[in-house]
Amino acid sequence: MNRIIKPKRNLIGLFSLVFLNACGMQEYKPVPLPIYTQEAKLPGVKSFPEEKQALPEQKPNPIPKKIQPQEFNLNQAVQTALKADPVILAAFESINQAEADLITAGLLPNPDFSAGGSLIPLDKRFTVDRQGGPPQIDIGIAMPIDWFLFGKRTAAIVSGRLGVDIASADFANTLRLRIAGTISAFYSVLEAQAMLELAQENQDNLLKMEQIILNRVSLGGVGTIEADRIRLSIFSSHRDIHARELELIAALNQLRSLLGIADDIPITVKGTLEVESPVKPLSIDTAFKLAEENRPDLVSMQRQLDKAGADIALQESKAYPQVTPKIGLTRQFQQQAIGFPDANSWGAGVDVIVPLFDRNQGNIAKAKSVLSQSQFNLQLQYVNLRSEIDQAVNTFASAYQILINDDPGQLEAAKNVRDKINQAYALGGKTLIEVLDAQRIYLETYRMHINGRSSYWHSLYQLNAVIGKEILR
Repeated sequence: MNRIIKPKRNLIGLFSLVFLNACGMQEYKPVPLPIYTQEAKLPGVKSFPEEKQALPEQKPNPIPKKIQPQEFNLNQAVQTALKADPVILAAFESINQAEADLITAGLLPNPDFSAGGSLIPLDKRFTVDRQGGPPQIDIGIAMPIDWFLFGKRTAAIVSGRLGVDIASADFANTLRLRIAGTISAFYSVLEAQAMLELAQENQDNLLKMEQIILNRVSLGGVGTIEADRIRLSIFSSHRDIHARELELIAALNQLRSLLGIADDIPITVKGTLEVESPVKPLSIDTAFKLAEENRPDLVSMQRQLDKAGADIALQESKAYPQVTPKIGLTRQFQQQAIGFPDANSWGAGVDVIVPLFDRNQGNIAKAKSVLSQSQFNLQLQYVNLRSEIDQAVNTFASAYQILINDDPGQLEAAKNVRDKINQAYALGGKTLIEVLDAQRIYLETYRMHINGRSSYWHSLYQLNAVIGKEILR
């Protein structure tokens, strides 16, 4: 009797150990990454889906109402993009997919249940005089254990966790690029607005000058040729205003796309291009070191390298045999077939698929190739990073030098010259050519003023984006 019970206890203990070990997997949280901006909080893997419901459900209103424009300052634009930009929301799903792969990697194989009968009479029943069989019913259950014996499941979990880390780093890199794009679009709108206001101011001045000329023509002070000439200048200013309006529309549409606004809702921005205290440029080496610490795409590639090594271990573990123990019960119907009492019995065994020919050689070789490829990609990324840093630092340094070397009184001087020449022309002391030349100089000076400040902000935030964190403010 002891010989029958003891094997049962050993098998039950073995299966209990397997299942207890399988239940030891805990929820995995990816390694946190540096935050790009100080205001923008990097959404967590679990909390972001709750935050991303930025647009409330709008119920249809039968009474048409005037749509109020939405105004955004820089921080509001960034926060809105984080919550509503479809590119960011789509990139976040990659983390959910990687977590789903991790869940799959940690799942136990399903047990195989079998039931069947054998030695069943085909044409005539079995009896003591016509013995056969005896018929029997077999019930069995089998479950692979090679995932436990050779660490296949553990290797898959390690690879899956690194996949979640990679997806998190890629998502952070998407945030970096989209935030940088939103900031760039915001300042492009400010620049386009300033250029449009300047073009309108230029047209207003030309219209005032036209009135002066028409008065002088009516008094016989000048010929009609000057009236024709000022009309040509006004026509040119009309075209300039139209071009500036199109530039503003394009900049607003780009910003609207980054904010995830699909409805026909007017948007405006609130901000200024003026620079109160310019920030000194960084050195290339300092910026490169900061980028090494904060760029999420570099973190992603480093984790891809780690995952490639883990995948080699995973594929090598799959080269081990598939081992499936099984246990079963048998009921033999002997009474009618051979005249003996019916009997119950049990049995156990193990199936082993011997890796004689297929030892997963192809997947192992492929995993090793992916490791080499990841190493080359990481080297290439460092080369490209150096080039990006060099370009961004030099561009910002140039914008900084232009800004600090810009004479604050130059714009005011150009405006004073224009106004004085206009007054002198009204009194007959200057020619129309001198008036238009002064207006042109003022226009060019003001445009350089706008471009200089816009270039400063664009290059500053572009350098922050290349570094991967808001270092310059």
